[in-house]
Amino acid sequence: MSTSSSVLGVLQLDSVPQTLPGSMSNPNTFRFPIVCRRVRGASVKTVVSGTNDEEMRAAFVAVAKDLVREGATAITTNCGFTIKYQAEMAEALPVPVSLSSLLLLPYILSTIKGRVGIVTFDSRPLTPDILKCSGIEDQDRIAIRGIEDSLTWSAMSEPENKTTIQQMAHDVLTATALMRSQYDDIQAILFECAGFTSVTSHIRAQTRLPIFDAVTNAKLLMSGHNLTLPSG
Repeated sequence: MSTSSSVLGVLQLDSVPQTLPGSMSNPNTFRFPIVCRRVRGASVKTVVSGTNDEEMRAAFVAVAKDLVREGATAITTNCGFTIKYQAEMAEALPVPVSLSSLLLLPYILSTIKGRVGIVTFDSRPLTPDILKCSGIEDQDRIAIRGIEDSLTWSAMSEPENKTTIQQMAHDVLTATALMRSQYDDIQAILFECAGFTSVTSHIRAQTRLPIFDAVTNAKLLMSGHNLTLPSG
C-alpha cells in the first residue's frame, strides 16, 4: 500500500469553477491529489484583460503561499493568462510553479518544423508581450485564434460558468478550423484556456494533430515528483 507524497495546488479565478470531466478543477482528471483555492477578485476582467495586474499578482502569491503551507508541492492555475505572474510566483514560492500552458510553447516549437496554433479564450489580450512571458521572442511560427463572442466565451465570462461540453467543442473546433484555413503549416495546437481541457480529446480526434493544454502542463509539472511513498 502506498500514499501520495505530492499535491498539486490549483489557483482558481474567483467564480464557480468548471468541473466538467477532464477539467482542471475536477479531481478525477489527475492520478495525484489536487487542492483548489479561489483567488479573491480574480476575474476575466481583472486577469485576462489585465485591469489590475499588480494587485492580482500579489493576491495570487498570497493564496499560493497558503496552499503551500497546507501541503501543496507544486502550483498551477485554471487560467492561461496568469503567465503574466509566472516570474514573480516562481521567485516567491519554495515549490515548482507552472501557471500556464503557454509555458509549453518553447518545447512544442522545438518538436516540429511548422507552426504552433494557439486557441485562446480571447485573442485580443493575448499580445506579443504576453507570449514573451513564455520565453518566446521570435513569434513568426505562432498562429492565434480566439473564441471571443461565441456562446462558450459568454458563458466563461460569467461568475457561474454554465457552458456545456457540446457547445465548447463546437466553438473550439470552429476557431481551430478557421485558424487552420488561414495557416496551412500548423503542426501542433496549444490551448491557452485551461477551460478547454474537457474537449481536448475530441478536438484531437477531429484534427489529428498533437494538442497540448493545461492538463498537459500540470502533469508535466508533477511528473518530476515522487508521486508515491511506501506507507508505514
